Amino acid sequence: MKKITSIALCIALSVSCYCQPNKVKGQLSTTDTADISILNIYPDSFPTVSVIFKANTRKGEPLWKLKKEQLIINENREKCEVISLKQISKIKPIYLGIVIDHSGSMAGNSLIDFDINGNPILDSSIQTPLDDAKVAIKQFVSTFNAKKDFVSIIGFSSTVDKVLQLSNSIEDINNMVDSMHEDAATALYDAMIAGLEEIKNAGDIKVLIALTDGFDNASSATWKNVIDKANANEIPIYIVGLGEVNTDTLRRIAEQTKGQFYYTKSSSSLSDVYAAISKQVQAFYEMVYSSKNISITDSLRQVELSFDIDSLYTIEDKDEYKLPQEVVAVLAAKEKQKAYLLYGGIGTATIVAIGLLLFFYVSKRRDKKEPIIKKLFPNPTNGIINLAYESDEGIFQILDLNGMPAKSFNIDGKQTQFDLSDLPDGIYFATIISNEMQSKSVKFIIHH
Repeated sequence: MKKITSIALCIALSVSCYCQPNKVKGQLSTTDTADISILNIYPDSFPTVSVIFKANTRKGEPLWKLKKEQLIINENREKCEVISLKQISKIKPIYLGIVIDHSGSMAGNSLIDFDINGNPILDSSIQTPLDDAKVAIKQFVSTFNAKKDFVSIIGFSSTVDKVLQLSNSIEDINNMVDSMHEDAATALYDAMIAGLEEIKNAGDIKVLIALTDGFDNASSATWKNVIDKANANEIPIYIVGLGEVNTDTLRRIAEQTKGQFYYTKSSSSLSDVYAAISKQVQAFYEMVYSSKNISITDSLRQVELSFDIDSLYTIEDKDEYKLPQEVVAVLAAKEKQKAYLLYGGIGTATIVAIGLLLFFYVSKRRDKKEPIIKKLFPNPTNGIINLAYESDEGIFQILDLNGMPAKSFNIDGKQTQFDLSDLPDGIYFATIISNEMQSKSVKFIIHH
């Protein structure tokens, strides 16, 4: 039997998932539960809405082959049409901020002594945790597409002392990783802040991946500062905890930024951990749907995504997204136009109907005076027009290119000047409706 997995999406980062490291098999079992993490929702092209999300099982296995036909999208409980679905990780740039702990504890058991300045003397013949981390991170970077993806490297000990800005040069990235040596204390939170700063202005897919093997004991920033900055810039944080770390705090940072927390006791498993993260980060989809709701009163929308997949247990979560101010302004204009059509204006269909009726009335009621626009000037106009016309009392109406009323005036047969300066630049048509008859329309241009 198929089960429906139903998850709500939001404009901010949504539905967190974190887990212990797992080798990704790419197969689904009958005990799997699906999870969705949201990178963002973009309603800027409203009424089409773009939703960027990541789908994976609770075991950490990405759902690679979702199909458009499997998705059901509801906005405010109303089903909407899914227009498209694509795995954007394959075509859109991914921007990675990689934070690396090279504090003294990353030497592991290789410390044999300290020099007169208190610096550790290392046994170069022993593979240190930092050595393992370097191998894992360079392998991790190699799994991305250097033609489209970019990486920033942040190294830290007592301070943030290694910074490589976003680059797609594998050579530069590897050289920066190799330049790190075990030294001093742990300023994890400061390094995460620096990493977020490096990628915050990048494209749609931004992810921070941080490795640490100890408790923060040197930062001026706090873990709360990290969460706030990540959420303000909509960046999920993936954290790798190695050995003696504050798992509760690291897990909280990952959870509250909609990333994932991984923990391992042994640096030899770091390659597996970073391989799992690579698959997670590259399992993003973009779904585009068409909203049916253009009401300004519903600027805050609840969106629910459901998909029908075999062997997945049902989970639910609901959240909301908010329309941008620009979209709200457009909806407000449409609402105003709608109200005008209902209470004072005439819609396109009504104009057509009136035109047909007037045709019959004209043939039957020649005794009534037909309105005539004799001259409209200046044309183009900056907003003030003068009108020479023949008509009794009636309505002087301005229509846009779509035949929709843009403005109207009650006329008494004497008024000759009209102010249209509040209308945007464009092409318009002027017409007069009087005595149940309509004049021929006159085309004119507004150019401020």
